[in-house]
Amino acid sequence: MSVIQVDKIDFIGIDGKTKKVALTISDHLDWDDEYYHLSVLQEKINAYLRFIESGEIYDVYPDSVDRR
Repeated sequence: MSVIQVDKIDFIGIDGKTKKVALTISDHLDWDDEYYHLSVLQEKINAYLRFIESGEIYDVYPDSVDRR
């Protein structure tokens, strides 16, 4: 997965120490074109927020139920 695949969650899991759900974005882009990089990153973050706010996270990753 990668930051440019805005329709995908790159990584999801439970933090072993805090037991909180962790969503991770894999960002391989360099910062030569800062505007493009920030635009892609913003789009990816918004997709992650939709994933959480819609409740889709619970369907895709049931271990996330009742966790922060």
